[in-house]
Amino acid sequence: MSFSSLTRRALLGMAFATLLPGGIALAETTDVTFVLVNDSDKMAADRDGRGGFAKMAAVFKTEREANPNTIVVHGGDMLSPSLLSGFDKGEHIVTLANMAGFDVAVPGNHEYDFGPENATAQLAKTDFPVLAANIENADGTPLADFESTMVKEVGGVSIGFIGLAEETTEELSSPGDLSFTNPVAAATEQAEKLRGEGADFIVAISHNRLSLNEQMIEDNVVDLVLGGHNHNVWAYYNGRAAGMESGHDGMWIGAVDVSFEIEEEDGEREVEWTPTFRFTDTKDVEADPDVAAKVAEYEATLDKELDVDVGTTSIELDSRRASVRSQETVLGSLIADAMRKAVDADIAITNGGGIRGDKTYAAGTKLTRRDVLTELPFGNRNVLLEMTGAQVKEALENGVSQIEEGAGRFPQVSGLSFNVDRTAAAGSRVSDVMVAGAPLDEGASYKVATNDYMAGGGDGYAVMKDAKVLLDPYSAKLMANDVMVYIREMGEVTAPDGVRITIK
Repeated sequence: MSFSSLTRRALLGMAFATLLPGGIALAETTDVTFVLVNDSDKMAADRDGRGGFAKMAAVFKTEREANPNTIVVHGGDMLSPSLLSGFDKGEHIVTLANMAGFDVAVPGNHEYDFGPENATAQLAKTDFPVLAANIENADGTPLADFESTMVKEVGGVSIGFIGLAEETTEELSSPGDLSFTNPVAAATEQAEKLRGEGADFIVAISHNRLSLNEQMIEDNVVDLVLGGHNHNVWAYYNGRAAGMESGHDGMWIGAVDVSFEIEEEDGEREVEWTPTFRFTDTKDVEADPDVAAKVAEYEATLDKELDVDVGTTSIELDSRRASVRSQETVLGSLIADAMRKAVDADIAITNGGGIRGDKTYAAGTKLTRRDVLTELPFGNRNVLLEMTGAQVKEALENGVSQIEEGAGRFPQVSGLSFNVDRTAAAGSRVSDVMVAGAPLDEGASYKVATNDYMAGGGDGYAVMKDAKVLLDPYSAKLMANDVMVYIREMGEVTAPDGVRITIK
């Protein structure tokens, strides 16, 4: 699919009436544009000039000028993870989102990275509604923080919106005792209600796995799925229902122009629709000056503290999402080495999904505090557990259980090595585990450094919740600080000795 913007359908938004043979009145034709941004935790453009809230705001303004019947949607994940969010817990993103001009949003799993209380407080400051139909309190009652649905009347079309949070938020983030129910079931229930109340067109704003979003389309649960969470540039239409996702960080902003034809005869109303997909590459979009000024203000507050060198790398470092979630990387090993050394552990295991820079650093690059915090923005702490060898093996099996999906649980390790057979069934993929040059003893005990998120069972590491805690999160230091100290002591980052993870 081309990322360049396509020409908008002619006669946009024009309404007309005529009489067809048989006396059927074609009452109205209306075009509605749905604009989607998702997974937008970075406030500024990347080094290629794509993305950021100032460019989003400019695109939104252009879309609304072209068609007043435009609805701007956020598909979830905005409060975290970002550099400044480690300090203000996402407050600056809410300010920028309000300035950019969203109309409706859904909470993503990262909204809960700083706990449910912060998610509630920050999202309450938005100038737009946040919808979630599948979040419940511990006692099974609906969460009062968000409405499940809303209806907008646009150009004579009644459009119902359903918010669907990530089903596995309890594994991926820190939502306390909140429960996240099946999004497809929630969408089915709410869509039936909305249609019964007269909605012509149902939109699910779904921050969920692509497979679940596709299921809602194939099962005709809703008419349009506007997705998030997968970081994909994706559009799909099967002749009955459609779906779209817009990558991440506003780099490519998706829009779907839906042309509605509304017919009424003898009191019966029939609405037919056709979608046209477009993606705007924001590289050459001129940024909105007001939002750009606010972003610059936020960046200025960080510069003095963050632009301090901590060391130099003699080799390329890779923190790209596809790399840290699928294979051993030098940067992942560096972080794990720093964690192991800081707490005097035997081994260290940290999830690749917690490494967030999504970039490469050329050999010779001076590494700064800003770089480290960009890679580790969650404010995680470096805890120490006592685990049996059997528990370590189970943790590694979990880490590679979704390798084919590029899941964030993929382990970056220190102090051990192992082989992975990705063709084997999940739970039986890990072999030849070595610790300090000796085979893993499943009956022995090992001191394991990990982050507090994983220690609490995050990313499927439930086995770590059963481990003995030697250094708890309240006493532990920030991972990012341990990494900064380690790089400073090294002076120069070099390639680690040996291969730690061999994938077959």
